[in-house]
Amino acid sequence: MNNDLIKYKIGIAGLGMVGGSLRRYFEKKPHYKLFLYDLKGIGSLDELNRADFVYLCLPTPYNIEIGCDISVIEKVVSQIKGNKILIIKSTVMPGATDKLQEKYCRHKFLFNPEFLTEATADEDMCFPDRQIVGYTDKSYDVAKDILQQLPLAPFERIAPAVVAEFIKYGGNTWFSVKVAKNNEMYDLCKKFGLDEKKWEMVVDGMAADKRIGRTHLTIMHKNKRGYFGKCLPKDAKALLDFAKKLEVDMPVLEAADKYNDKLLESQGYKKYI
Repeated sequence: MNNDLIKYKIGIAGLGMVGGSLRRYFEKKPHYKLFLYDLKGIGSLDELNRADFVYLCLPTPYNIEIGCDISVIEKVVSQIKGNKILIIKSTVMPGATDKLQEKYCRHKFLFNPEFLTEATADEDMCFPDRQIVGYTDKSYDVAKDILQQLPLAPFERIAPAVVAEFIKYGGNTWFSVKVAKNNEMYDLCKKFGLDEKKWEMVVDGMAADKRIGRTHLTIMHKNKRGYFGKCLPKDAKALLDFAKKLEVDMPVLEAADKYNDKLLESQGYKKYI
C-alpha cells in the first residue's frame, strides 16, 4: 500500500477471540495498515512498534491472590517504544487504565471494552450495540480518533476510563446473576414436576418481556449448566475481590457466585473454569 494512502497504522497485541475479530474488521477497512503480535508466535514486538495505535487484546485471568491479573498487559506495554496511543480491550479492574497511564506516561491510554459472544464474535464486532471509549486525563484529545476507527453503534459514548471499566464489569456480572437466577428457577420448576417442554414455555414467556430478553436464559450450554469459560467466572470473582478491598458488600453477586460454584462442582467441574 502506498504510504500516502495510509490513514491509520494500527497494531493489535493478542489475536484470540477479541483480537482476531478486531483484526478481521480492520482488514476490511481501506487505508488501514495492520501490525500484529501474538504471544503464540504471530508477528513480533518489532512489528508492533511500527504502529501508531496499539489495541491490547491480551489475557487478564483471575488470580486468587491478586484478583484481575494484568501482568501480561504490563509486560507488553513495557516493551512498546516511543509515544503510542494504547487502547485496552482486555477486561481490567476500575482504575487500571489510569494507573497504567500514570506508570507509562509517555503513552496515551484508553479503554474500549469488548462486548462479544464467542459464537458470534465477528458479527458482534462489526455490528455492536454499544461503542464506548474511556479516556484518561492525557488521552481525551484522541478519544474521537478511536471512536472513528471502530464500527458504528446505536449507542456511542466517550467517557472517563473508570466509567467504561465499571460498565464492562457491571454488564458481565449482571449476566452472571441472570444465569444463576434462571438456573435456580429451573431447579424449582423441575422439583415441582414440570417437564422440559413446560420449562421451555416458562422461558419463552419470560423472554418475551423486553426487560428480560432471551440472552443468558439457556440452562444447558456446551453440555453443562451454570456460567463458565473465559469471562463471567473470572469477572464475578475479580469484582467481588475488588469490592471486598473497598469494604463494600455485594451479597447478590456473592450468592450467585457461590451458587454457580456449587452447580459446577455437582457436575464434576472445577469452581473456576
